Amino acid sequence: MLARWLMQGCTVLLLDEPTRGVDVGARSEIYALVRRLAAEGAAIVLVSSEVPEVLGLADRVLVVREGRVVHDAPADELDEGRVLDLVMEGSRAS
Repeated sequence: MLARWLMQGCTVLLLDEPTRGVDVGARSEIYALVRRLAAEGAAIVLVSSEVPEVLGLADRVLVVREGRVVHDAPADELDEGRVLDLVMEGSRAS
């Protein structure tokens, strides 16, 4: 599916859980492709529940909890623990 869109010359991509259900080899290829496209100037919005995936691919991270953005920061200013804390903050109050 991704290859089909790329053949159309898309410059903006919305990737929702792009590696869900794929094996390790395919995951690695997808990561390399995302990095290459970004380096070539494509705008990529990546939605993933895999925190290490997001931190490894993104320049900027928006943490969403219950449909609202609760934090916005450069990826290099966050770690997995901080992201999980931000996601769970609202759950603890319930």
